Amino acid sequence: MKARSAKTKVQTTDLTELLKPYRSGWVALSSDQQHVVGDGKTLQRAYEKAVEHGVDDPVLVKVIPPDRGYIPLSL
Repeated sequence: MKARSAKTKVQTTDLTELLKPYRSGWVALSSDQQHVVGDGKTLQRAYEKAVEHGVDDPVLVKVIPPDRGYIPLSL
């Protein structure tokens, strides 16, 4: 019997314009990923700013300079 592979739909969001003002560090986004609700050099600071703005569960994103790249991995 052949094993079936599960197909997963992945939703992607283009954050290019939203993150354009930030060159590096961390950014906290609203849960709908439409608004920046905090930023900082550290993850902790970006999170704290989001909480100060009333967002308890922000989406946290690492921002890297535009001339650098990275390969995301999932374990």
